[in-house]
Amino acid sequence: MMFGLELHPSIVHFPVALVTVGALFAVLYLFLRREWLRWFAPVLFSLALLGAGAAYFSGQSAKDRAEASGVPKPAIEEHEESGVWAVGVTALACLVSWATHSGRRGIWISTVLALLATAIILRTGHLGGRLVYVYGAGHVAGAAAPASSHGR
Repeated sequence: MMFGLELHPSIVHFPVALVTVGALFAVLYLFLRREWLRWFAPVLFSLALLGAGAAYFSGQSAKDRAEASGVPKPAIEEHEESGVWAVGVTALACLVSWATHSGRRGIWISTVLALLATAIILRTGHLGGRLVYVYGAGHVAGAAAPASSHGR
């Protein structure tokens, strides 16, 4: 939490989107081999890796609040473990993407890693969504109800 704001819900969407779009560009480059597509995946994975690291560290403070609000510890741990895997596989996909796209060899390996990173990060997002929508991890206690506009 920074300045009284919960950052994790805001940050997590960036790596999910960037990894997914990066994988799309990796697949496009694998099949089309157009020069203008060459650097999209490595750049997007680099940005996704920064976002994934930020999401992981911002999740540490959210973890404490989720536990305090009664969210089952095994569900939190499953999400956290999946997040560690997501950061790790995204880092590997990023490194291999840079290595293969500059030399144009082994591009299929980076594409497979890109798709694997996408699957893992989407699973992590799904598990995070379950924490919020099934277990109420994002519930703010004592929030005021919005004023009703009925009868005006």
